[in-house]
Amino acid sequence: MALFHITRKADLGLSLLSMLAKNKSGRLSLTQMEKMGMPKSFMGRIANDLVSAGILNSREGRGGGYRLNYPAKEIQVMDVLFAIEGEVLPVQCLKKPGSCNLERDCQQRGFMHNFANKVGEMLSSYTLADLIKF
Repeated sequence: MALFHITRKADLGLSLLSMLAKNKSGRLSLTQMEKMGMPKSFMGRIANDLVSAGILNSREGRGGGYRLNYPAKEIQVMDVLFAIEGEVLPVQCLKKPGSCNLERDCQQRGFMHNFANKVGEMLSSYTLADLIKF
């Protein structure tokens, strides 16, 4: 049973960062990612999101590719997910108030808000370094 779902985009983004953290050369190109079985154009979009967030830097040309901007122990999993997916919330009404016609009488909204805060705290407590330990 999957109560909390990580999207394929987020999963591939975390995989990319894990590979970069473990990579001796510290840099991966889209061509290298494709050879590992990752979809090249999709990885390009994910990497660009991570560059925009300041988590990665990129260099074009020979010897180019993507590299971590910070040591793995300084990159929070929550920051990665936010860069890739935006705000991580369990239900639509927390993302967009007024999106549910049951919202006014909803008995679970408070619980879902608390749940979202706890998940956010937990994800913020883990770093990329923690992720690659497992």
